[in-house]
Amino acid sequence: MRASLSLLAFSFCLSAQPVADLQHALTGAWVGTLEYRDFSEPATSTKRVKLPTWLDVEVAGADLRFHDVYDDGPSKTVEETSLIRIDPTHYTVLDAAGKIESTYAVAGFDQLRSGRGVLTLTGKGTENNAAVEVRTTLRIGRNILEITRETAASGQQFTFRHAYTLVRAAHPN
Repeated sequence: MRASLSLLAFSFCLSAQPVADLQHALTGAWVGTLEYRDFSEPATSTKRVKLPTWLDVEVAGADLRFHDVYDDGPSKTVEETSLIRIDPTHYTVLDAAGKIESTYAVAGFDQLRSGRGVLTLTGKGTENNAAVEVRTTLRIGRNILEITRETAASGQQFTFRHAYTLVRAAHPN
């Protein structure tokens, strides 16, 4: 199972204050858990697995680079680095080489205060090699970051895929 924080890394294309506020709200070291639906179980299973997770968010030019590390079983550590470009209406996931992987619509940007609040990302994706609708909710607080991804096959209801619950690893400045 490879759960990615690629939906978290932000590159800010605009210089407006709300974008700078969001960048500031996300920058720093975070620690917490990744909880995901276990796809090794039958499709009707609701079994979930929790893994310890660490996330470092840093400015990289106009981008924010998210580097996450999580334990994925005995003696297995997974590391991923992602970038995303965001403006008030679109959220674009990039791979390490800068190639676009996916784009999502953004809702809630205008409701952020000091970079904090709730963003909802919607778009298309794949899960187990099948096309799905994706809905990701980011709850950004002063010292907590929650990211919940839900997916739905065509005509079906959204179901939990994975969630990150992170707190700042150090006192914020």
